[in-house]
Amino acid sequence: MIHALSQMHALDFPQVPAGWYYACASRDLRRGPIGIDLPGARFVLYRTSSGQIVALDGRCSHLSADLSLGTVAGECIRCPLHEWEYGADGACVRIPASHEIPAFARQASYPTRVVGGHIFFHNCTRPAFEFPFFDRDPLDLLPAPPFEFVLDMPWYLVGANGFDLQHFRAAHDRTLAGEAAVTPSALSRRIVATFDVTGTGIRDQLTRWASGPQVRMTVTSYLGSIILVQAQFQRTTSYGMVCISPIDASRSRARIIIWVPRRGGSPSRWIIDPLDALIRRWFIRAFLRPDAERARGLRYNPATLIDADRELDAYLKWLRDACRGSGQAPALNREVI
Repeated sequence: MIHALSQMHALDFPQVPAGWYYACASRDLRRGPIGIDLPGARFVLYRTSSGQIVALDGRCSHLSADLSLGTVAGECIRCPLHEWEYGADGACVRIPASHEIPAFARQASYPTRVVGGHIFFHNCTRPAFEFPFFDRDPLDLLPAPPFEFVLDMPWYLVGANGFDLQHFRAAHDRTLAGEAAVTPSALSRRIVATFDVTGTGIRDQLTRWASGPQVRMTVTSYLGSIILVQAQFQRTTSYGMVCISPIDASRSRARIIIWVPRRGGSPSRWIIDPLDALIRRWFIRAFLRPDAERARGLRYNPATLIDADRELDAYLKWLRDACRGSGQAPALNREVI
C-alpha cells in the first residue's frame, strides 16, 4: 500500500487551476463576442475591427452585465446594458451618460493564442508559461475538428488518466513493454512508455496493419489544463491535444483536437490530409469513448492506492504541488448575485 499521499485530500486541489483553456474556433467570433464560463469566473472573447483577439472579465465593472451580450465597437466591446466601452487592455474608454470615467471602470485582460484556427486563453493576467505545443511547427500539422466528452470526474483526475499504467491494459488492450520514463518539471510532467497493441478487436487489428504492432506514447501535462499526447507507431505518428476545463467539483469537460502531419502538395493539402485527419479523429474518439463511460463517478481516494498506482500517485502529488507553486491567482470575477 502507498501512504505517500495518505494525508492529501481532494480539497488540496484548486477549484480551477491556472492554465490555458480552449475558447472556440476562430471563425466563431465572426458572429460577435462569446462568453466562456469557468467555476467562479466568466470571460468574454471578441475580435476587434483590426483583427485582434481579446479576452476580458465577462462581467461589466459597473453592474455586472454580461459583456458577451454586447457588441464590438471598433477596438472596444460595448456593454449591452449602459453601453460602457472597454478597450483591448480592459480600460473603460467611454461612458455615454458621463464625461468622467471612474477608476473602478476596468476589466482584467487575459492572454490569448490562436493555433490551428482555434483560440485559447489563460485565466491569469500574466501566465507563468507560454502556450504549450508539440515539438513541431504548428504549420506542419493539420487539426481535425474538435470533439468533446463531459466527464463525471474532477478535473485533476482527467490528466491523471495518462499516468495510470494499469488503465491501458484494462481499457485499451495495451501491454506495457519495458519501464515508463517520467520527466517532471515545475509546471509540466511528462511520461514516455511503449505499449504492445495486444487487442483482438477490429480497430486493434486495423491499427497493427496500418500503423504497426507497438506504440510509443508521450503524455505531457501542463498544470492539468492542457495534456499533449504523441502516439508514435512504426509507420505513422498522431498528435492529440486534450483541453480540460472544470464544470464543477465533480464534473469536467475534455475537448480533444487531433493533429496529423501535413504531407505537402496540392492533392494532399486539399484531399488526403483532411481525410487522414478525419479518419484518425474517428479512431481516437472511438478509442477514448470507453474511458468516458468506465470512469463515470471516478473520485480520488488516496487510502485505496496500491503499489501498481505508483505513477498515478506521483502525478497527483506533483500536480498539487505544481498548482500551489505556480504563483498565480486564477480569475474569480464578478458574478450576478
